[in-house]
Amino acid sequence: MEFAKSNMNGTQNVIVMRHGDRADRCEPLWVSTAERPWDPPLVHDGKVRAFQTGQRIRSQVGFPIHRVIVSPFLRCIQTAAEVVAALSAVNLDHNAMSSKDVPAIDNSKLKVVIEFGLCEILNTVAIKSEVAPKDGDFDFKISDLQAMFPEGTFDINVDMACKELPQWGESSEGFKERYINTLKVLADKYPSENLLLVTHWGGVGTILYKYFKDATKYLVDYCGCVELRRQVSKNNESEEFQVVTSHGVAFKDNKVTRPTLIRATMESSANSNTTVTYQNILMMRHGDRIDQVNPLWLDTAARPWDPPLVHDGMVRAFRTGQRLRSRIQFPIHRVVVSPFIRCVQTASEVVNALSAIDLDPNATSSKDVLSIDKSKLKVSIEFGLSEMLNTISIKPEIAPRDRKFEFLISDLEAMFPEGMVDHNAIPAYKEIPQWGETIQECTDRFLSVLNTLADQYPSENLLLVTHAEGVRTTFATYKEVDVYDIEYCACAELRRQVLSQEGSTKAGRFEVITSLGEAGIKYHMTTTSHL
Repeated sequence: MEFAKSNMNGTQNVIVMRHGDRADRCEPLWVSTAERPWDPPLVHDGKVRAFQTGQRIRSQVGFPIHRVIVSPFLRCIQTAAEVVAALSAVNLDHNAMSSKDVPAIDNSKLKVVIEFGLCEILNTVAIKSEVAPKDGDFDFKISDLQAMFPEGTFDINVDMACKELPQWGESSEGFKERYINTLKVLADKYPSENLLLVTHWGGVGTILYKYFKDATKYLVDYCGCVELRRQVSKNNESEEFQVVTSHGVAFKDNKVTRPTLIRATMESSANSNTTVTYQNILMMRHGDRIDQVNPLWLDTAARPWDPPLVHDGMVRAFRTGQRLRSRIQFPIHRVVVSPFIRCVQTASEVVNALSAIDLDPNATSSKDVLSIDKSKLKVSIEFGLSEMLNTISIKPEIAPRDRKFEFLISDLEAMFPEGMVDHNAIPAYKEIPQWGETIQECTDRFLSVLNTLADQYPSENLLLVTHAEGVRTTFATYKEVDVYDIEYCACAELRRQVLSQEGSTKAGRFEVITSLGEAGIKYHMTTTSHL
């Protein structure tokens, strides 16, 4: 959605924005050598995205931004610096790609301040314990951060709403209260100014929860924004904020109910002919996609709606396969994959890692695999695991004009090691879903495909390679939580009991198993009320 036009007659506008593309998500190897692995910078394309977001705000909102307030984390500082350059540029060149293309700044346009209250969630939900400072001390050299902004734009005479960083290990309720209180304090402090708050996923999501009560947030893109507005009287008395619009934030209506869960009753039997086994399912997201790392890729892509992986995405997928091979306590018998190329490439790397003979621990991709055991597992492509086919996941301007998503299945199958594709597999969905499916229809589709495939292969453990929404839906449904972040190659691990007797089987309800550490999946408990 575009930013709404507004006027300043007793109106205060606040834009809450997420930072740009961070290095540890785009370059998985970055963490291994980083001095501050908990404070990743932006990649180049993250800076481009931030600058372009500033250009969009400058051209589309109908009000000036008077003050930019930013989290002290480096990715937020760099994002804010690019936005400030775009907002404050004199005679902005529309072909400019970053702050380096801005020759002159009007430093009277706005002021910048750093705010501890906007910092990242300081617990293991947002920052893995192995990358957090061992002493729990997140230190920032504020003068160095201030120096990243154009000279004369930083306001050094302002006190923060939060004088100190939150303590490591803050609770879910604690960080939600912090984000909301920080917003209120800053808005009340500058009632005659329009503010831009540059923060993290949790900040944008928490504020959307608070002021748009009919929505459940589940995806905030890099540089995603929520625009708020409230009325302010002459004596600075103000009304509650309202969400005006958003950009790069996907949400669904709370009134849409979750699919009913059928809880199977497992009947015990003393009959010795009855065997009890467990079926394991891994639901995995694809690796790093090129359009999120290199936004300019879209300009020349023949199939802009079907981006491949970048090199680091291949590496991440292969290493995920290595991790599965070494850590899970059961074999994978079958890999079932979405036809989108990013999923096929991800599955190919995982299959190579799982099936390699004498796997070299130093291998980083399928190119390092010398020989494959073709008897290890089988692979098939499944239309039902496709991306959510609507404008939430695929922008209408990049979708096929005729809305026909075409795949040459033989070419996709050729990406797997010879002899591993099961050409006799019966897909749960014979055709690609129709364009324009609703969120509820997509939710039903993913759950239906999961159960259909599980019932079709009750004696096999499955790896389903799909998209973020597929992992989110599955994990949220069976763990009964609200999921708000799915990392690339994140896995939801499910297990159910299967009773077999005289050729028939009876399966129990899936449960979420945590032996993989719920790697890459962040969530809130549904029993926690929204602020």
